[in-house]
Amino acid sequence: MPPSERIFAACTPGLEPVLAAELRGLGLGAVREVPGGAEAEGDEAAALACLGSRVAEAVRVRAYEGHPDGLPAARREAERRFGPQAELHVRRGEGVATVSVEAAGEPLHKRGWRARVGAAPLRETLAAGVLLACGWSGDRPFLDPMCGSGTLAIEAALIAGRRAPGLGRAFAFERFPGHDARRTEALRRRLAAQARPVAAPIQASDRNMGALRLAQKNAAAAGVAEAISFARADAAEVRPPPGPGLCAVNPPYGIRLDEEALGSWRALAALLPRLAGWEVAVLAPARGLEKLLGPRRAETLALRNGGIACLLARYRP
Repeated sequence: MPPSERIFAACTPGLEPVLAAELRGLGLGAVREVPGGAEAEGDEAAALACLGSRVAEAVRVRAYEGHPDGLPAARREAERRFGPQAELHVRRGEGVATVSVEAAGEPLHKRGWRARVGAAPLRETLAAGVLLACGWSGDRPFLDPMCGSGTLAIEAALIAGRRAPGLGRAFAFERFPGHDARRTEALRRRLAAQARPVAAPIQASDRNMGALRLAQKNAAAAGVAEAISFARADAAEVRPPPGPGLCAVNPPYGIRLDEEALGSWRALAALLPRLAGWEVAVLAPARGLEKLLGPRRAETLALRNGGIACLLARYRP
């Protein structure tokens, strides 16, 4: 595989600008937002995106882009370049077709630290996208008062510690013919060298003890247990760390709005007065539940969470 290549990185719809900014931050060039993701190019672009992107769900190498008549030859050439086991993705548009080769393999949201999957887990990639959309870098306190299995707090700690998400994983591109394992290991070492201690206080709580134990187990598996302060508490009674900071929360809402879910939103509304000066980011279903938090004006970003239409409501100080 040549060192310079063009890639397509897929993401949760709505996070295309966040992904594009992340790819630029990783050092890739010619970055362009496209529906469902972003394109970029550069030396070892696929390896860099697989190892370093927190928002991308998948990474594919562009093997062909041109007239649909060229598809048969492009398919054959892709098998020759990338091996007979390569997973090809073919798209046909009006007058244009593309052939791409899967570079990641397993979906990139599978970081490897989740102890088990709950009924409706927040994907790691979406959690990271929410945090990066809020400009989170670890330079201010963080709070999640309804942490569930801990995904937002764990991703916050990993971002604050500059821990690249893909360092402990193997990827499909490493099986391409001619892959230079030494270059990839050098890239892994370069990314690993960027890690730093987490200085900002990160606080996570939940009223459910079972969820809290799972969150602690996940944080230990991710190597950030010492960076997160866990506590059992109802959101209405949470005492945030000294701020101002970022409160990011994914309140329960489910498919049907029941009394338990409404209680969670009321508890979050009761917490907000103690977050004066904080930025509050709420991942909410596109059903107006954010109105339960009061008349504060919010910036919104349309997203999808597990197939459910959602919005990220951001309340700035």
